Amino acid sequence: MTALKRNWFRKEAPKSKDAPDLFSELKKEITPIRKQGEAPTKDPGSFARYICDLCSTPHAVSELRQCVLCGRWGCENCWKEEFYTCKSCAGIIKIHSIRGKD
Repeated sequence: MTALKRNWFRKEAPKSKDAPDLFSELKKEITPIRKQGEAPTKDPGSFARYICDLCSTPHAVSELRQCVLCGRWGCENCWKEEFYTCKSCAGIIKIHSIRGKD
């Protein structure tokens, strides 16, 4: 029995193997702040809180998310749901997307 190919969700033609994808381009451009899975910086003023890398406010670790591009830990205010990255990297993605439309 052969597997069925489902192209229902494909909206654009497949990219050539020579053209770099956006994620690879961004990883080359963005300097990593810390490695993936590396813990956020502890808040020296409290026992169980950690520092948001962007706004430097203390939060519980459950309130922070790690950016997949730069590794920064960001709180809800410093997070961009649209790209699921920190606001710093989201700005770079936005610039790339504007540049790509020209």
